[in-house]
Amino acid sequence: MKSSSSTVLTFSGLTLLGIFAGALPSAAQAPQVLAKPLEYEVGVVLKLVHVYVTDKKGKPVPDLARDDFLLVDNGTQVTITEFEKHTLSPTPAEPRQSPALGTPVVRQASRKFFLFFDLAFNNPRGMAKAKEAAFYFLDTQARPEDEIGVVSYSTFGGIKVHEFLTKDHSKIRNVLEKIDQGVLAGRAEEIEDRYWRLISESGSLQDDKQERRTLSSIYIYEAMAEREQLKMLTQTFVLSLTTLAKALRSLPGQKQFILFSTGVPSSLVYGNQAGNRYLEPQATSRGAGIKFDPGDPTLKAINEAMYKEFAASACAFYAFDTRASAKGMELFGYDELAAQGAASISGTRAVYGDSTRVFRDGKTAGVDFLKRFSDITAGRYFSNINAYEKNLDQIQALTGTYYVLGYPIREQWDGRFHDIKVKVNRAGCEVQAQAGYFNPKPFSEYTKLEKRLHLYDLALNERALSRLPVNISMIPLVYGGGAESRLGIIALVPGEVTQRLSGRRIECVVIFFDDEGEVSNVVRAETASASYRGRAMFFTASAELEPGAYSCRLVVRDMSTGLSAVASARATLGTPRPAGLHLSTPLILTEGATGSYFDAGPARKRDALPLAEAYAYDRSRLSPMVAELPAAAASIQAIIPYSATGEAEPDLAFSAYAIDANSAVRTSVTFSRIERARSGPQGLLAFEIPVAGLAPGTYFLHFHAEDRVSRSIGHTFATLVVPQR
Repeated sequence: MKSSSSTVLTFSGLTLLGIFAGALPSAAQAPQVLAKPLEYEVGVVLKLVHVYVTDKKGKPVPDLARDDFLLVDNGTQVTITEFEKHTLSPTPAEPRQSPALGTPVVRQASRKFFLFFDLAFNNPRGMAKAKEAAFYFLDTQARPEDEIGVVSYSTFGGIKVHEFLTKDHSKIRNVLEKIDQGVLAGRAEEIEDRYWRLISESGSLQDDKQERRTLSSIYIYEAMAEREQLKMLTQTFVLSLTTLAKALRSLPGQKQFILFSTGVPSSLVYGNQAGNRYLEPQATSRGAGIKFDPGDPTLKAINEAMYKEFAASACAFYAFDTRASAKGMELFGYDELAAQGAASISGTRAVYGDSTRVFRDGKTAGVDFLKRFSDITAGRYFSNINAYEKNLDQIQALTGTYYVLGYPIREQWDGRFHDIKVKVNRAGCEVQAQAGYFNPKPFSEYTKLEKRLHLYDLALNERALSRLPVNISMIPLVYGGGAESRLGIIALVPGEVTQRLSGRRIECVVIFFDDEGEVSNVVRAETASASYRGRAMFFTASAELEPGAYSCRLVVRDMSTGLSAVASARATLGTPRPAGLHLSTPLILTEGATGSYFDAGPARKRDALPLAEAYAYDRSRLSPMVAELPAAAASIQAIIPYSATGEAEPDLAFSAYAIDANSAVRTSVTFSRIERARSGPQGLLAFEIPVAGLAPGTYFLHFHAEDRVSRSIGHTFATLVVPQR
C-alpha cells in the first residue's frame, strides 16, 4: 500500500521498500562495450576514466589536449584512443567522432551527484544547515542534465537511498523536504571529547582525598564504556559504507558525493594522547603525564579499506563539516561541561588551566576523518558549513570541466583490482582521477546489495549493459471492485529471450510506481528456467493498490548471468464504488496456445483474487493478446470480470463500439455472449467479436453494461491493434 512517507531502500538487509528513480547515463559515462560481457569470455572493451585537472589556485584547466596526458594501468603505460572534454558551457554537443590527434571532442557535461546526509555522526543544527545547503545546490548549481540522488545513514536504519540518480529534480526536492531529522545521534564527538578530557584530568588531580580519586575513576569507566559502544557503532557505519562503495562499482561514470557530517572522531580509529607535559612532580610520581592510545587496529584496517573502495568505484567525496563551530566549543564551553558533571574532577583549573584546551583537539572530532575521505577520493573538504554557498560554487567549478580518457582493455571476469595513475605533462597542474577499478565478476558472485542495485539499474536505466535489446510486450489489467481494486500485468516473454537465459533459474520482478515515482508495491517470483527455455512465456502478477496512476516495470533476469529483459506499462486505478456494477479491464484473447505460463503467487497470504483466477479461461486453447492482433485472426474473445452488489441476480444488458485512435470515428461492434459465470458478488463474462473487417490501425474497444435490476451502469475499455494484413 502507498505510504505517506518517502519510500526508501534499506541496505541493512532488513527490508526492501526502495525506489531508484533513474535517469540515463550520458554516452561518455556508459562504457562502450565491444563484446558481450555476460558471456564471461575474454573480450575487448573500452575503459573510460574521468579526470579533473586544476591549477595551483584550484581552478579548472580547460585547454589540455590528448598528448598532455599520461595514463598507466597496473604499471603499464596505455595508449589513449578516446579523448573528450566536458564543460558546463552551452556549447552544443557535437556528434561522436574520432577527432584528429590532440583535438578534444567538447560535450555538454552531465554529472552524477549524491547528496549524502549522515544522521549518525551529526547534530540537529548541522543537519538543518545541511538541508539549507542542499536546497541551495538544487536551486542554483544543478543543471537539467545532472543526475541527482539522495542517500542517508542512520544508526538503526543503516544506509538508505531515498532517491536514486534522476534528472527529475522535483523528486529530489520532495525527498529533501521529508528527510527525517528525528534519528540524529549526534553524540560521537561529545563522547570522544569527554573521554579524552577525563583521561587528561585524571592524571593532574592535586587533591589527595580518596573520595575524589574514586569519583574520578567512576567517570573514566563510564566514559570508557560509552567509547567502546561508539567504536562498535563506528565499525557498523564504516562497513555499511564499504558495502555501498562496492555496489557502486557497476554504476558507470564518475560519482560526486556531497557529504554532510561531523565525521568519525579520528582518535577512535587512529588513537590520541592526553595529559599535561608540565605536571607537578608529585602528580608525575603518581603515574600521571602523557597518556597514549595507539588506536584500534580493526577500525584502522576497515576504515582504510572503505576509503579505497570508494576511490576505486570512481566516487569523489566533497565533505561539508556540520559541526556548530569548525574548530571546537565556545570559550566557556568547558566550564559549562564541568557544571554538567565534570566539575567534580576539574578542580579550579577550568578555563585557566593548561589542560582545558579551549579549542577542541581535532583528533576527538571528525576533521581528520572527513579530510582523509576527501583526499583519497579526489574530492574536497570544507570546514565551515555556514559558507556553503561559496563552497558549492567551488564544487560547481571543479566538476563542471573534466576530461574523459578512453583506452581498450582485455576484459577479465576475475574481480581483480587495477591501479590507475594519470599525469599531465604541463607544469603547475594537479590531477584528480579515480585510483583504479575492479574487473567485473560473474553475476553469481554478486552480493545481495549488488544484485539489488543491478535490478534497479535494469528497471530504470535504458542503457544498462546486461539488458537484452528485445522488447517484451506487457498489458495492465485493473480488476476487483467493491472496497478494493487490484492492478495486474500479463507479459509475453518471447522465445528469443528465454533461449538466452541459460542459467538454472530466472527471476521476474514487477515494480509498481505511483504518480510521484514512489514504489507502491513489488512482486517477485523465481522459477527453474529449463521448462521455458526457447519457448514463449506468459508471466502474470498483481498487487492490491490504492486509487491513482501507476507505472509498472517488469524485469526478467537470469540469476546465474544477470542477463535480463525489461517491459513497461501504465494504468490508472479509479476510486472503488462500494455499491453498484463495476466492470474490470477486458482481456483480449486469440485462438491458439502460444506460450507457457508463469504465475506469480500473492505477496501475502491475505491477498485475494489473483489475476489467474479473476481472468479464468482455457489456456490450452486461447492466448492473451499483449501486442497486436495476429494477422490471421478472424475473431477475438474478450473476457470481463465484474462485480455487482445486492442479493438479487443482476440482469445485464451490454453494448460495445470501437473508436479509431487516428480518426476518432466511432463504429458499432457486433458481439455474441458466449459464457457467464458468477461466484458471490464476482462474475466473469466472455464475448466473441468478429474483427475480419477492421482496417489496420489502433482502436479503443468500449463496453457498456446496465443492470436492469438495480439500474446501475458500468463501463470499461481495451486497446486493439490491427496490423497490416
